[in-house]
Amino acid sequence: MEFAIVLGGGQVGQVISKGIDNIVEQAQLAESLGFTAVFVPDHYVFEEMGDFKKGQPAYEIFFLMTMLAQTTGLTIGSHVACTIFRHPAMLARLFAHVDEVAGGRVIAGVGAGWTKAEFDMLGIDFPHVSERLRMMDEAVTVMRGLWREEPFSFEGEYYKLTDAQIRPLPTRVGGPPIMLGGSGKGILRRAGQWADIVHLVPETGGPGTTTMEKVAEFTDAAVADKLSLVRESALAAGRPADAVSYATTIFSYNPATTPAQAQETAEGMGALFGVATDDIIKYPCALVGTPDQMEEELRRRQEAHGLSLVAVGAAGPDGIRNFADNLISRFA
Repeated sequence: MEFAIVLGGGQVGQVISKGIDNIVEQAQLAESLGFTAVFVPDHYVFEEMGDFKKGQPAYEIFFLMTMLAQTTGLTIGSHVACTIFRHPAMLARLFAHVDEVAGGRVIAGVGAGWTKAEFDMLGIDFPHVSERLRMMDEAVTVMRGLWREEPFSFEGEYYKLTDAQIRPLPTRVGGPPIMLGGSGKGILRRAGQWADIVHLVPETGGPGTTTMEKVAEFTDAAVADKLSLVRESALAAGRPADAVSYATTIFSYNPATTPAQAQETAEGMGALFGVATDDIIKYPCALVGTPDQMEEELRRRQEAHGLSLVAVGAAGPDGIRNFADNLISRFA
């Protein structure tokens, strides 16, 4: 199992006060402690449950990815790049440039966009999720077409290119692996058809924000059903059932010193989210327990679902050290 740190969003109190130098320092710390990747979110303004996080910096994703590629040896991933924010030729070009700087260490995470408040703030159209997904389909087709040697022509519903090319090409032939983020049925079918990695998180594309209802629905059992749909879609597309690897993000990391403390924390979280305590312990985007309990749970997810990449929301240097000390050494 591989572990990534998410930087540039989430719990970033130190980043607010110290800026980008702090992000680099945290990435370097994570690398020294055994993390193998760093993920960067793509937002103009961060929001939670529909409310903006005012005053929190939101760095340009490709600037930050390039900075981290130059200052660490980590795999650099987008978490995830919104295909509506940029023309797909620009996306293809930016990913290729960062991949060159990183020496082939890029994961091209993409998504169809989900923060409606952010789109409204910028005056960008926010189509129905079905249309955003069709736009993403074409964007990925264009990106992969431009990552090959020969000129690329394409005429779709949203984009048209004639004998187009970009240089330099990505370091790896065919371009970096594509990670598709989300968990709605449209995302899951597409993941099976053409993604390399599916990054499952609670569904946000339809609502246009994070909602407690969707958070509560994102259970361990739901993940099993979602991954089954990915495998079925892969087989229907003529790919192996295991063609797509499974990744997720731990947004809520709750270490405990005793099982009793872990149980109390799980009960409190269950009451907050309106789900059973046992479901909280198995909740795909959370970890609750003593180090032994958390290791056991991660290994269960690995065995039951094929979980291969775990990203962790950053909580400053202390949080990074705590997670590494409690868990990463156990999976070395």
